Amino acid sequence: MQRIKVREITGLDTLAGKSGGARDFPKFMAAVEDSPEGCTVLLDWSGVEIATASYFGATFVPLLRLTMTGDLDRYLVLTGLNQTCLDELKLALEVPGLVALLGDCSKNGTIKSVLLFGKLESVYIEAFAEVQRAKGVSASELHTRQDRSRNRIGKTGWINRLSSLHRLRLVRKQKIGRRFVFRSVNEES
Repeated sequence: MQRIKVREITGLDTLAGKSGGARDFPKFMAAVEDSPEGCTVLLDWSGVEIATASYFGATFVPLLRLTMTGDLDRYLVLTGLNQTCLDELKLALEVPGLVALLGDCSKNGTIKSVLLFGKLESVYIEAFAEVQRAKGVSASELHTRQDRSRNRIGKTGWINRLSSLHRLRLVRKQKIGRRFVFRSVNEES
């Protein structure tokens, strides 16, 4: 895991506007690219008093899109956001319909847990929760252990849900033998 302190790379505690974001995007990009491929990058916003939706739209949103297209093989987790910044981030994610991960960090800097932030359909929220509960889980395992009294989801349904979560860079995907195992982004491979 790599931690990037936004306050340090920008040198500012007030991050506002699209032009400010365009100015700082190369700094974000360089810092993220310095991390190893496939790792979890913790973007720590501690010490930032305000970051506006347009600033997030010019910095974090493009990074998130690059991860989703596969052009940037990283998993992004945000931490240290105050309530004002969270409100602004929500606005930046709502318009394009994106979802980000918020990390709850321990005092030593490791991620204790991750939460979804943004709008996501309930079937994906359910699949995400199953991955968070397990150290690693396959679609076959989820199919086998699902509640039989509810609507049954086939193996293909589970693999589609889990693969979509991976495409959104909300979970890790690893091939073990003939199956794919999905795990939380705070568990490095």
